[in-house]
Amino acid sequence: MTVAEETEGLTLPLEILNVAEVDDAGGVHIECQMTGAYLVDLYKSELLSLTGNIRPAHMEGKRLVGKTKTKVNKWTSELLDNEAIIGNISVRLDPSKSDYEIWFDDETGQTNLTITSGVLDCAVDSLSRIKSILAAADNPLGSFDLSTRFQVRIWMLDDALAKKVATIYNTRGDKVNDSTAKYAYSETKEQELARRLVNGSEHLGQDNIEVLANSVSASSHKLTAYNTISRAIETSWKGGPVTTADLEAQSSWLISAWDSLVKVRPEYGKLSTPARQAQRKNTIATSAVAIYGLVGAMSAMYTDHLEPDVAFKAIAAKDDDDFFAWDNPVWVAAGIVTPSGTGTGALGTRNSFPARRAAIRVLCEAMNLGADEDE
Repeated sequence: MTVAEETEGLTLPLEILNVAEVDDAGGVHIECQMTGAYLVDLYKSELLSLTGNIRPAHMEGKRLVGKTKTKVNKWTSELLDNEAIIGNISVRLDPSKSDYEIWFDDETGQTNLTITSGVLDCAVDSLSRIKSILAAADNPLGSFDLSTRFQVRIWMLDDALAKKVATIYNTRGDKVNDSTAKYAYSETKEQELARRLVNGSEHLGQDNIEVLANSVSASSHKLTAYNTISRAIETSWKGGPVTTADLEAQSSWLISAWDSLVKVRPEYGKLSTPARQAQRKNTIATSAVAIYGLVGAMSAMYTDHLEPDVAFKAIAAKDDDDFFAWDNPVWVAAGIVTPSGTGTGALGTRNSFPARRAAIRVLCEAMNLGADEDE
């Protein structure tokens, strides 16, 4: 039996002790701490309703899908490990539909909140986090510490103001791009593998890989954005690193394989700005889709125990009839190179999932590698 199941059900009037008043959004709101067990009991007692959130993914009766489901599942897993980063949780109490009193207790020296009618809801924010807490508490693994304390803000807002605050919470400010975030912190072993490759290779590093944006300018001397390499490894690398030893062995192999690649294709190393611009004009070698293809090909080399020095010779740079040339019909046939749509006859590359799979297949065929069946 979990701690949450052992707690007695909460009822109105609901007394929340030791709160603090804060000024925000033109009004007074409440800051307090609640344990995981208390949040679960609020929900089970129907004093916390999972309603009102503006995100379409949280519409009542709708099953979680996509990024929201992934986010909730990730938080749930981290809560079960008792290492989640949750931050402040927001709930809402509508003053127009409830009765409450904020009062000072002379005996304890604490400010308290007593709610005599009404319920808390999720009209402002935090529904994904609250769903994660509830899921972790209900998980049969039973490893979530329900005594974990969370900082909670109770917003005293009517429906109109709640929508305003929720909109500002969810739209104002720019999200940190994936290149910056993944370079700063690796959430998965594959992301850590990418970081070790970029930091460990003499041909890469921050002076050749853009770590502050998800793309590079056509005029930049840099090879590509960090997120391109990270995503390529996340989706195409089949080494399946689990332990630290796996990471060390596989990152060392990738660093060595990149050395072999640069021997036959210097553009995957460091170039001057004019040389990089000329290379982009003449070949698709350093396009995102080509890099995805190469990582997929490297995965096939690794799993089949093939030598990169030998395999990469098949795509060595040539002055004429270059494999990565824009006009090589293999790229058009695979749907990787297409007209840019400008009406000028210019060509561009596609970076869709099917195009990435096709790039892996084309490169594996060119180097006589056995592509993974998943590709």
